[in-house]
Amino acid sequence: MLLFLQSSKKGLAGSVSNYRPISLTCVSSELMERIILAAIYRHLQRNTLLSFTQHGFIKGKYTCTNLLEALNDWTLAVQNRHGVCVAYIDFCKAFDTVSHEKLFRCLYSYGIRGDLLR
Repeated sequence: MLLFLQSSKKGLAGSVSNYRPISLTCVSSELMERIILAAIYRHLQRNTLLSFTQHGFIKGKYTCTNLLEALNDWTLAVQNRHGVCVAYIDFCKAFDTVSHEKLFRCLYSYGIRGDLLR
């Protein structure tokens, strides 16, 4: 695995603390990740475990479609004289702190088991 540094685009460009490591994984690892992703996605779809409001990691749905749907909901609420309160939360480092044990338990509870879970 190769490690490179990518700018976080914050602060001074000359400061080492403004860069974060990124890795370039080998082709076989990339292929394995795609196979696992496809298997998990098929399982979640087959068992209707994905919400129709889910936009992340769903084919044909993106951040833009999520924002458009949210804007539409907010517009309808304002037109119907309802209040709208929006909270933005930055989860950029959330996946760096995920407990693997809890993640595996969650996947197991969704029926993902055997070789796929391992």
